[in-house]
Amino acid sequence: MDTTSTELRMKRESRKRWNPAKLRPLLILTTLSVINPTRAYAAVVGVGGEPNELSDIEPIVANIIRSVVALGGIALFVMLVFGGIQYLTSGGDPEGVQKAKLTLTYAIIGIALFVIAWFTLLFIETFTGVKVTLFTFPT
Repeated sequence: MDTTSTELRMKRESRKRWNPAKLRPLLILTTLSVINPTRAYAAVVGVGGEPNELSDIEPIVANIIRSVVALGGIALFVMLVFGGIQYLTSGGDPEGVQKAKLTLTYAIIGIALFVIAWFTLLFIETFTGVKVTLFTFPT
């Protein structure tokens, strides 16, 4: 068997594995979302018939920031635990130990950056008097 026939057989086999029927659910969902889009309201009217103001976004953005910081802290903790488990299960394998040490190093650097960023914000707040840790729109 020469190399060209082997290459052709491999191409034919790879075509057999690709099944366009697997894309049907995605095609159906895409079509339905284009045909029946969700409604978007330009201005939601608040209590008393007045439209919402820009300051109504403050709690939403504050909650997003709070959630991102919490998720970042959880991710860093999980990476510390994961690196520790990698280190314990490496069994003296130099490559495994190196990967574990690298994971632990990056997790510790991430924690240090989180702490430095927070202290930088507190430093700015202390010396300027501007509350940079609270999200508010100027009025």
